[in-house]
Amino acid sequence: MVIFGTGVVTGGLLVRHAERGGNRHSLRVGGVVRPAEPSPGVLRIEFLRRMERELDLTAAQRDPIDSVLKDGQDRMKKLMETVEPRRREEFKKTVEEFRAVLTPEQRQRFDPLVKQQQQRTREQRKAAPPWDRPQPSPPASNAPAATSQ
Repeated sequence: MVIFGTGVVTGGLLVRHAERGGNRHSLRVGGVVRPAEPSPGVLRIEFLRRMERELDLTAAQRDPIDSVLKDGQDRMKKLMETVEPRRREEFKKTVEEFRAVLTPEQRQRFDPLVKQQQQRTREQRKAAPPWDRPQPSPPASNAPAATSQ
């Protein structure tokens, strides 16, 4: 439980740090300029440097803290790898349930919208650093979801 909590705190601190200005570069995705996500290693080092300044860490504290942060990132990555397949299944199920409520005419308009969103997501994933890319999602089914009543 402590290990999980440490990973959550580490991930939260790194995300918070990134949102406050850790993104200094940008890239073009789908015609839109977006901030580039720095690699987890860069985020960890930037966070560690900030903590050195803010907390007056000693040289003796730096290596153990860096190790704690790296281990937390590794645990979070493993956790996300286990969650990602379930997330994809939930997304697919949600799309199917959404479609089941639509009229045939609405489905014809809805399907291209879903495909556009999936294309944007694929483009963003391609632009992400290789170590930060989730596994590709299977395409959502265009068949109406079966409803049991």
